[in-house]
Amino acid sequence: MGSNPAGRAIFTLGCIGPKSGVQRIGNQAETGNRQVGRAVGRCTGALFFAFFGGAWCALGIYALGRLDLLAALLIAAVIAGIVTAAVRLQRRGKAAAENAYPAAERQLNDRRFGIVNAVTWLLVAVLFQVMPRIGYQQLLFPAIAVVVGLHFFPMPPLYRHRANWVTGAGMVIWAILCPLLFHGDAMIGYLALGAGLMLWAGSAWALRTANQLLAAAGL
Repeated sequence: MGSNPAGRAIFTLGCIGPKSGVQRIGNQAETGNRQVGRAVGRCTGALFFAFFGGAWCALGIYALGRLDLLAALLIAAVIAGIVTAAVRLQRRGKAAAENAYPAAERQLNDRRFGIVNAVTWLLVAVLFQVMPRIGYQQLLFPAIAVVVGLHFFPMPPLYRHRANWVTGAGMVIWAILCPLLFHGDAMIGYLALGAGLMLWAGSAWALRTANQLLAAAGL
């Protein structure tokens, strides 16, 4: 049988096209698995939720007058459990997620993520200064919880998923209800404890989703 180098080259290129998992967008090679990239991103979010959830829970238990060594150890144990699970899942998907998104897209999402968080922290700082001066110090922490809850919604696409929206909406609703249901330190305590538990629940949801995405990718 005669050989046809051109034909063999075309056949080879066709075989290694989409099956190789390598795509080129503009000048940036996309070599990773986007599903795995999302899984790794969920793990990063779970880490943030773990620590901020712990901070909210500590504030809540303190306001309720129940913060002791046992409570502190319990909070630390939950954070450690989430961190351990998140790091293990990240390691499972790290190699496959490499360059899952074009560099320009990652940079744009990271920039927007930074802007959203910077604005959130700025608003929190303003609330600490303004609320006591206008006579609404008792609503300081509900206002902060509203800001934190709302900050999940303008997240850039790479960081945007249903778990964050549910967590954000839950925090806003809880922040509105708490001043109507409780007063004084009890209001701060139940508000902060509820916010912390929601963030921890968001962590668990994110890790579950990450595990499913990695399993679907055979990892």
